[in-house]
Amino acid sequence: MTQIHSERTYLAIDLKSFYASVECVKRGLDPLTARLVVADELRTEKTICLAVSPALKALGVSGRARLFEVYEKVPRGSFIIAEPAMADYLQVSSEIFAIYAAYVATEDIHVYSVDEAFLDITSYLRAYEMDAEQLARTIIKDVLGHTGITATAGLGSNLYLAKIAMDILAKHQTADLD
Repeated sequence: MTQIHSERTYLAIDLKSFYASVECVKRGLDPLTARLVVADELRTEKTICLAVSPALKALGVSGRARLFEVYEKVPRGSFIIAEPAMADYLQVSSEIFAIYAAYVATEDIHVYSVDEAFLDITSYLRAYEMDAEQLARTIIKDVLGHTGITATAGLGSNLYLAKIAMDILAKHQTADLD
């Protein structure tokens, strides 16, 4: 018996510094350039930041820094401390997943977390008359246009390879303007 094997194409999407990005958008700030952390400063300076904006990461602040570590690298008053607002993050995440569902059927969306998903785009490439990279860019632009949130993406023939492509390549590149 012959086995028919057709290669799949998966798109891994990660919303860049998601909680920090949502807080920036709420304040009318550019998520890529604003200096912002999401943390409950009413606790102690040892509280862990839930998110750190890319601008602070560029200054050497770890993505999971404690608040006192941020103060060690960046002067007080030169960045915003946003109180966590999980309901807002879930609302924006829901809006973004609805954008994904405008491109692929919900059964082809594999939710990984509030800010990460895998889309099986195999059967949609022909329908949209696009290659995988074009469809990825289209979806990411749509997310940015509707929410102000930047995303990174990776493509692969299975979920693992798509995730690795995203984590190793895409996350370490600066955001495209297109």
